[in-house]
Amino acid sequence: MYNEYFQVERQEKMRSSFLEIGKRGNMRKYPKNSLIQIKGEDAICIVMSGNLKQSIYSLEGEEKILYLLRSGEIFKEMDYFAGGEAKLETTALKDSTISVLDKRVVEEILLENPSIYRDIIHSITRKFRIAMFQMLNMAFSDSIGKVADTLVRLYYQEGEEMVQGKKINDRFTHEEIANLIGCSRVTVTRVLNRFKDENIINIMNGEIVIKDIENLEKYIRWK
Repeated sequence: MYNEYFQVERQEKMRSSFLEIGKRGNMRKYPKNSLIQIKGEDAICIVMSGNLKQSIYSLEGEEKILYLLRSGEIFKEMDYFAGGEAKLETTALKDSTISVLDKRVVEEILLENPSIYRDIIHSITRKFRIAMFQMLNMAFSDSIGKVADTLVRLYYQEGEEMVQGKKINDRFTHEEIANLIGCSRVTVTRVLNRFKDENIINIMNGEIVIKDIENLEKYIRWK
C-alpha cells in the first residue's frame, strides 16, 4: 500500500536535488536535542545531515510529532510559497547541519533550474500524505494497528531498497513513536514486544528491524 505513495526512486531523486542546491545555502549546525528556530526568515531550509522532528504542542505541553526529516529533506517550503508561519517546533534528533537558502538564492535557483519546482511540490504533497495517513491511523486503528501502521509507513518513507531485515528506527525512542501515534510509551513497548514475540520485528540496541513486512501490514485497520 504505502509503496505506491512513497516510491523509492522518486524520493531519492528529490533528496539528491535538494542536497545539491543546499550547497549554496548558509550552513548552520545544531547539536542533538537543540531547538531549531528560523522564524521570520523568508527562506527554505534543507537538512544536509542528521535527523529532525517537527511537532505541535497542546497548551498542556502534550507533543504530537507530524514530520520526521532526514538528510535531503526540506522544511519551511510551505511558509515560503503560501505565507504565514506553520506552528511547528523543529528539533534535532541527532547532531544536524541545516542549509538555509534565503529568498535571493531560492529565486536564483528556480530561475536557473525550474525543475526544482517539481521536487518542492513533491515534498509538499508527501507531507500532506504523511499527515493524512496519520489522521486515518489515529481515527480508525486500535493501539496494535497504530503501531503496525506507523512502522510500515516509516519503512517505506525511508526511500531505500525494501528488503527484509531493514532497520527503520535507529533514531526514535519508544516515547517518540508514542508521540507519533497518540498512545502511551507503555502501550508502544507492549505492542513492540508482541511483534517481537511473533518474529515480525527484532529490537537490537534500541533499533527496530523489520523481519516480516507482510505480516506487519496485516495489522493495519484501514484501507
